[in-house]
Amino acid sequence: MNRWLVIVLVGLLAACGGSSNSGSSNEETNNDGGSDGGEITTPPVTGGEDNTPPETPASYGVPTVTQIRPGVEISANGSGCTGNFLFSPNSQTVYIGVAAHCFSLDSNDGIDPCESSNLPIGFNEVEIENANEPGEIVYSSWRAMQESGETAGSNACTYNDFALVKIHSDDVANIHPASFAFGGPVSLFTGLASVGDAVYAYGRSPYHLGLRLLEAKSGSVSAVLGNGWAYQIVTDKASIPGDSGGPIFGPNGQALAVTSVLTLSLGLGAAPVSNGVTNLDRALQYAIDGGFINASTKLITWPDFYPRGNF
Repeated sequence: MNRWLVIVLVGLLAACGGSSNSGSSNEETNNDGGSDGGEITTPPVTGGEDNTPPETPASYGVPTVTQIRPGVEISANGSGCTGNFLFSPNSQTVYIGVAAHCFSLDSNDGIDPCESSNLPIGFNEVEIENANEPGEIVYSSWRAMQESGETAGSNACTYNDFALVKIHSDDVANIHPASFAFGGPVSLFTGLASVGDAVYAYGRSPYHLGLRLLEAKSGSVSAVLGNGWAYQIVTDKASIPGDSGGPIFGPNGQALAVTSVLTLSLGLGAAPVSNGVTNLDRALQYAIDGGFINASTKLITWPDFYPRGNF
């Protein structure tokens, strides 16, 4: 199929057209890492793929539900998505990642991303959950690929779905790199994941009604797509409209991918659920290599990861 952003969801809206209302009611994490006064029952996974130290040392306190974190709702121009990871090129600037199609006017019309119409770089009316000020689009892979002259229908055009929103300077003091549900990311997953690798996904669609049981998902890589540009993953629960852009973790809590395509199997029952996700390492490198973002832009990490999703 030439067009990867086709959504096969019965009775639901297109992925990037979910509600833009923010404020899902997740539990606040206490000093023990639990929620609502409970305790974490699963020991955290620490370190990278080989249990190596995280890329940056932990320098943040205990995360709370009122902070700007991986998994917050992000909305613009009437569309709602989920933010993924935090990135920073310097000590004063912080970006939050999302899917590029969340900022496109053509994301559900069957138009190739490299021929689509998108919100402009510098658009500064992006609503970020828990932020007092709107954010600003500083990078969109769909715009970048058009500027670079990528050929419509190519692997890059089909699968590269990543954007960055600059968090307003007034809100930078209220960030935390730990994702809702899982914590982490402990590092950036570099190279390619393998079929069968465990994955963990989070989505903040309002259709989950703030239920952590529905927001946190686990599964595995079922295919490598587009010569490594993306993965197909199978998870235990569905990602639904509003989950697009959300974080995907690798086996040991690495930042692996970004939720891009939502597809639901039509067999009996709700499982298996298959999603297309953009390879974050490849997408971030494309932005850097093309000079669209500063080469010093790095993932902001958190050393503890809780694979059961009860953080």
